[in-house]
Amino acid sequence: MGPPALPETGFLDEWAARLRQAADRPVVGIMLRGSHARRAATEHSDVDVDVLVATEEPNGDLLSGADRAADGPSIPRPAVPPGVASRAADPYAVRRAYLAEFEGRLVHVSVAARDVRSWVERLGQPADWAFGLPVTAPARLIWATPEWRRRIDLPVLCQPADEPRLEELIATLGKIAAARWADDPLGVRLAAADLARLCPSVLRLVNPSVRVVSRRDALAAALDLPVAPPGYRDDMLRCLGLRPGTTGEVAAAAGRLVTGAVPLVRPYAEEIAAVAGADLAEALVDGRLDRYLAQLTRALGRPGATSRDTSAVPTPRAGEWLTVPASDAPVTGAPASSGDAAASGPARPSRLDPAIAARLRRTPDGLVAAVVRQHDSGEVLMVAWMDDEALHRTLTSGRATYWSRSRQEYWVKGDTSGHHQYVRSVALDCDGDALLVSVDQVGAACHTGHRTCFFTELPVSFPEATS
Repeated sequence: MGPPALPETGFLDEWAARLRQAADRPVVGIMLRGSHARRAATEHSDVDVDVLVATEEPNGDLLSGADRAADGPSIPRPAVPPGVASRAADPYAVRRAYLAEFEGRLVHVSVAARDVRSWVERLGQPADWAFGLPVTAPARLIWATPEWRRRIDLPVLCQPADEPRLEELIATLGKIAAARWADDPLGVRLAAADLARLCPSVLRLVNPSVRVVSRRDALAAALDLPVAPPGYRDDMLRCLGLRPGTTGEVAAAAGRLVTGAVPLVRPYAEEIAAVAGADLAEALVDGRLDRYLAQLTRALGRPGATSRDTSAVPTPRAGEWLTVPASDAPVTGAPASSGDAAASGPARPSRLDPAIAARLRRTPDGLVAAVVRQHDSGEVLMVAWMDDEALHRTLTSGRATYWSRSRQEYWVKGDTSGHHQYVRSVALDCDGDALLVSVDQVGAACHTGHRTCFFTELPVSFPEATS
């Protein structure tokens, strides 16, 4: 069975004539947009139409020489306060909706009357619904005056990508932290939804270019960005309200989105400087931004003293490590069939380069010890465990990622405490059973708050030499 009958030339021509008569300024063009222009409409889809009208000059003259059509109901102008002159730069946008008969059923016709010059200029600005991604949306010119046809007869309407809005992303995380302290669950959720819509504009710096044609297409593309923090898709859905979660879970998801995005875009400080200024770009590089995010993320897990949100997550202690479920499922590898097999193969599926995986000698649990040191001083900071997938994430994300034997989860150092480890190099020892991870440590490495886990000196005695 084919698609239902949809309004075509006769219906659209009739409405074009009607809308030209209804406008209070000379009409220079009428454009069909949305699902009908994309030929993706169903019998329940709206018919979206832009009526493009002549631009009014400050002195009241119109740029188009077309005469206003007489008779017919008028689409009113927006109210202008007394004594305030109309300006050509003012956006002229009036919406009207109609229910029209078409082949025995009602069709919703949604009409936007727009100043033609501001409509053309708007094509040079990002679309507010596109999650910061560039837009290439099909359109169809129904009618136009000869002098405007060449300029507005566009088979697709192209709008550029948004700038990387890192400053707004951080500010919105601050609103979420403030709402948590004020025991304002609705404020947390509203700000988290705003944060999720901003996040793809920042991650676009590190991802291949993708163009979208609709809001639904934009959401799908934003969720599927290939370079993103661990758990990105789940956290985006939770922040947008498309996946259930307590207020604490939503706040934590927002924190992970920001703290996970920042190290990914650190190499793009120049692009950030061009948008948000030199200070934010310098803070991105010198660690101040990480410290600020640590302040915010500590607040995200700590509701106000009079909190009524009984499902809120516990307050993290300073230096506490975060465990992150491995939600971005690996695509290669296979579980070991027995404890003995784990020493020669991965215990969990992994995307680790097979050439590297073949050199590892694992424990029966499929793990390799990771000794972590400060890259420039050589100070030994801690010892943790990695499986194949944790090593893959460490090598490809720039963030030290480990496997928790007690919780049976992956965790990224610093995602709660803010004491991040930015990976500078990873070396495998000669036997393949230990890793040396050189990092740039922000703050304390130990969950006790000490710089290093090796702060307890043990007594060492030396036998006296005998003659």
